[in-house]
Amino acid sequence: MITLLSGHTVLVFVGIPVLVIAVVALLVFAPSIAKGPRYRPGLSWWAPPVWINGPAVTKPDPAHLPELPGAPGTPATAGTGVARTTGGASASW
Repeated sequence: MITLLSGHTVLVFVGIPVLVIAVVALLVFAPSIAKGPRYRPGLSWWAPPVWINGPAVTKPDPAHLPELPGAPGTPATAGTGVARTTGGASASW
């Protein structure tokens, strides 16, 4: 015997899964809907350019920099008496 499905059965086995799918779809698409339009190929770019890790806006004033030992043009302190203009910590290039 085939019995007709009651409204309650249809609601439980069809309505609840459709409602769950609709809520999940809304949660997935809500952030992109809230952000608004995005760039599409073929359209002109409307955002200002951004330079990541570009040059610093302000440069330090050399008059306020401390004197560094071994800086170019200053005498070496290792007892050589020669002005060191190249090399690093202990390297000579």
